[in-house]
Amino acid sequence: MKIFIDSSILIEFEKGTKTDLLITLIAQNYQLYINSIVVSEYLYKLLGILSGKSPMTLNENKGIQTALDKHQTKDFLVNFDYLPIPQTAIPLSIDFMKKYNLLPNDAQILATCKIYNITILASFDSDFTVACNAENVTLLSTTEQLFS
Repeated sequence: MKIFIDSSILIEFEKGTKTDLLITLIAQNYQLYINSIVVSEYLYKLLGILSGKSPMTLNENKGIQTALDKHQTKDFLVNFDYLPIPQTAIPLSIDFMKKYNLLPNDAQILATCKIYNITILASFDSDFTVACNAENVTLLSTTEQLFS
């Protein structure tokens, strides 16, 4: 089963909240996908989680290396296959923004799912609810949904 992982899943995992879903997905060896949007959002939030400071403050204080040295980030990210965002995602994501009132990053994530025929999006972001329903993409936010 192919599942696209939104940054909200990764961020909540790193915070130590809502960890069950990602643990189950990795343990069950599902095909898990991310794109550059997810990586960027995840790394940005991870800096704050690891340092307890805003990423901008960390940048100004030249503390990014110190923060990332506390975490096995590369080892963690190998659990996911990376999908490049093709140029065809641009007009599709703009359509999704207009049609479903999605923010740009969310629209790019949904466009990636559609282009690569991924029918399950794991996310804790309720902004996807209407768009996923309309686009025949299952929004997965609990472990129980996997087994129902």
